[in-house]
Amino acid sequence: MNRRVLFLCILLAFSAAALQAVPGILGNTFAFTVILGGLPVYIAARLSCTSGIAVFFTASALSAYMDISEALFFICTNGIIGLSLGLAKGRFKNIYTVPFPSALLVVVMLSAVNYLFGIRIFGNSALKSLIPQAITLLPPLYIYCFIYLKLSMFADNLLHRNIELNNH
Repeated sequence: MNRRVLFLCILLAFSAAALQAVPGILGNTFAFTVILGGLPVYIAARLSCTSGIAVFFTASALSAYMDISEALFFICTNGIIGLSLGLAKGRFKNIYTVPFPSALLVVVMLSAVNYLFGIRIFGNSALKSLIPQAITLLPPLYIYCFIYLKLSMFADNLLHRNIELNNH
């Protein structure tokens, strides 16, 4: 890995953690910035699998240092979405198949948090069992992951247009 890519990955890890910290620092008015926390992870995962995983775990650790609940949110939602989309983008030819593994992974992560750790995410839903909740969550999460993929691809293309990394 060359120095430019290594420096970029360090910058990406800090920016992902910083985006997670914005609501805690500036208030809940800026909670939307948490959604963007997965973009640096996606960009790093597009550079290489190892870079993506390293940025994901580093950003998670930095976020946990600041606020453990934000770190858990990052790990279970936008961080894992950015990582899985970045890794899947290079594996699938069709852009419409890329978001499905990410959406499925988020359903599994949210279900694990809900059922294994007892942290209620789904609220007092009429759908009390796991399978109906997963089936109900999958279509909106697929759409969310698809939109997130398009936004991430735009950011990645913008970065590669302005910085020569010799990776794609």
